[in-house]
Amino acid sequence: MLWIRGIGVNRSRRDGREPITCSSRQPSILGPVAPITWIVMSRDVSHAVRVADQPVVVAALILDVDTGLIRGLSVAEDVRDALAQAVESALNKPAGSLPPGRPQRILAAVGLGDLVAAKLGRRPGLNLIPPVDEIVPGAEAEDIFDSFVGSMAGRRQPTDPPSPAHWKVLFDQVQTYAEAAPWQRWADDIDFVVDVAVDGELRRVKAVVMGNAGIQPGLALFPGEVVEADLEHRDPAAPWPYDSETLACTLDNPDDVPVEVRARAIRYGWPETAHLVPTFFGVDEEGGRDFSTADARLFAVVTAAVLSHDRRNRRPSPKPRTPTEGHVAIPESRSARYSVLHQKRSG
Repeated sequence: MLWIRGIGVNRSRRDGREPITCSSRQPSILGPVAPITWIVMSRDVSHAVRVADQPVVVAALILDVDTGLIRGLSVAEDVRDALAQAVESALNKPAGSLPPGRPQRILAAVGLGDLVAAKLGRRPGLNLIPPVDEIVPGAEAEDIFDSFVGSMAGRRQPTDPPSPAHWKVLFDQVQTYAEAAPWQRWADDIDFVVDVAVDGELRRVKAVVMGNAGIQPGLALFPGEVVEADLEHRDPAAPWPYDSETLACTLDNPDDVPVEVRARAIRYGWPETAHLVPTFFGVDEEGGRDFSTADARLFAVVTAAVLSHDRRNRRPSPKPRTPTEGHVAIPESRSARYSVLHQKRSG
């Protein structure tokens, strides 16, 4: 486990995951992983980080391929300075428990190969620059960079972020939800009471379809005992009343969300031309936070349950009928089953 300014990145091979993957235009880098291999990435993070008298802020990140841990990171006014500082850190003072060491291979994001080689060429004691291949970083590497940027932007990060497989299932379910537009049929004074069983662990939540009353479309999950909000009589102009243990997905204008939020959606199959893009967040005793693995898994199952119930009740009745039951495939789980029934909120 490595903590970076509030980021909990757990990507070691001890948790059963494979080393970070990447896609490449060159087959030569698909061979066995060298003893120390870097992935070098860079982004313009000006939207997330503000520095006085510095309109542009660039972040450089160096990951250890074998463990997924961060070896070096830096922010600077341009990519050359950011890379120089990140390389210095990766060589001599890697973050966390990683020992110092020179890489035997470097996988640099497209456009960074020559810059990284130039920086290493200026390092004293490096008589031989290791092979530098340009690659397209894989989803997991991009997700780690997303967590770093999210933390700098003030979004609390989970210690167990979703894997690419979990993100893919979640985005697929929410894309189907956005296309189905259930808010056109279900008012926000209707609770979907959902019982979820994942690998034998039982959980009850109440889901509310947002959007029917003119508010922002989306889906919110509340603790199963009670929905802690009078949604029927709330002021539409007031902030949405999220309480502890709430999970939510809002469907936003792509221009209104952080760059990395839209990029992640597209990375996992969201249409680039879509008029709405999902933003996920949870709420606990400390406030808002990004989704964890458990959050992504639960939200995917509940979204599937709401969609299944919506298909079965195209003309919603105020009186509950028989529950809708089904199951959904979830990564790293033997089974995920649900039972859902809708009811009008008393009030």
